[in-house]
Amino acid sequence: MRERLATMCDIVERHAVEERQPTPVEGLTLFRMRTSLHPLHVLYYPRLCIILHGSKSVSLGDAAFDIDPRTFFLVAADLPVASRVFVASDGRPHLALTLDLDRVVLAQVLRHLPARAVPGLPPAGLVTAPMRLELLEPLGRLLALLDRPDALDFLRPLILQELYFHLLRSPLGDTLVQFAMGGSRLSQIGRATDWIKARYAEPVSIEALAELAGMSVTSFHRHFKAVTLMTPLQYRTQIRLQEARRLLLAERLSAGAAGLAVGYDSQSQFSRDYKRMFGTPPASDTARLVAAQA
Repeated sequence: MRERLATMCDIVERHAVEERQPTPVEGLTLFRMRTSLHPLHVLYYPRLCIILHGSKSVSLGDAAFDIDPRTFFLVAADLPVASRVFVASDGRPHLALTLDLDRVVLAQVLRHLPARAVPGLPPAGLVTAPMRLELLEPLGRLLALLDRPDALDFLRPLILQELYFHLLRSPLGDTLVQFAMGGSRLSQIGRATDWIKARYAEPVSIEALAELAGMSVTSFHRHFKAVTLMTPLQYRTQIRLQEARRLLLAERLSAGAAGLAVGYDSQSQFSRDYKRMFGTPPASDTARLVAAQA
């Protein structure tokens, strides 16, 4: 594994010009960062995350996940998280990659595997597992396609099939199966999170969300928290505050205007929630971030 990681690090360092580098390999993004970063509050979409050098800490709800080259994580739902990157003690850059999950290729692999029972309670939307050589090898070959653009279109789906085959046979297999199935509990909760993301500024009815997910209110609460590790209202608050921070920085809105834009009727409640999530009130946080970008 050490030799494979070293080879993959070399490829990332050659191809990652920016800290976050999209690539010609569909779904593959590279990361190359020279300094440790304060927590970034972002929305994770379904993906694999592999750390090649350095480490990373991800907070979701009240849970924290630590990832390094010995561990990887799988995201199977849209989740608002706080993510912090750490460079290694040797001073080399933090190197990582993410790979968006491809439902089409995953479905092709599932058709060739024995059917498996789907647990009643959905898995957490973010799960970690020890890295295995059988996973690292296809990931290394996928990364190597950056040096073989002529082979990219033909080999990418074949490499993904091998990768998903091994993932489905791993302890994370149940999570991938639920992600791929349209009628799974994970997919039902996904309908609710999609509604919240699209209408975060509107009043929310738990009964309406439960109906959208096709569940009773009690079952919906239990399954939603199992997937997102938070309640529906906590999920909406995270989405609101991430968007408010974007409006403060990118649109240069005032704190009052930003709070109103994301659905807050009370400015004091907005300031309290904002400080609880980001550590400082809106105006102070914006000033600090603008100064850091200068």
